[in-house]
Amino acid sequence: MRVAVVCVAIALALAGCASSSRNRAGGGAGVTVAPDLPLHASIMQRVSAMICADSFIAPTPANADALKALQDEAAAIGAAGIYKVKYAQTGLLDRCGILPGVEATAIAYRM
Repeated sequence: MRVAVVCVAIALALAGCASSSRNRAGGGAGVTVAPDLPLHASIMQRVSAMICADSFIAPTPANADALKALQDEAAAIGAAGIYKVKYAQTGLLDRCGILPGVEATAIAYRM
């Protein structure tokens, strides 16, 4: 009985920490998404963002939500754009805990 209570408490703590990452406001609207590196652009670094569902019964977040979070991450480092965007479903015990989620990664560049 005690083990079950501890497991539920840990799961709730992880779910509470992970759900706050979805509600980020950002200024990534100016970051362009390109299929390939534009001419005269310089590569900055790889950026990633993870979006978690709000609850156990919520559907997996859309790739568009992950892209917006990724653009916010790129804007935070001063990037003009991102390219080679890839999406992946998160697994059990990732940063989302036991909630479903989507991770987006890309390479940031500046002009």
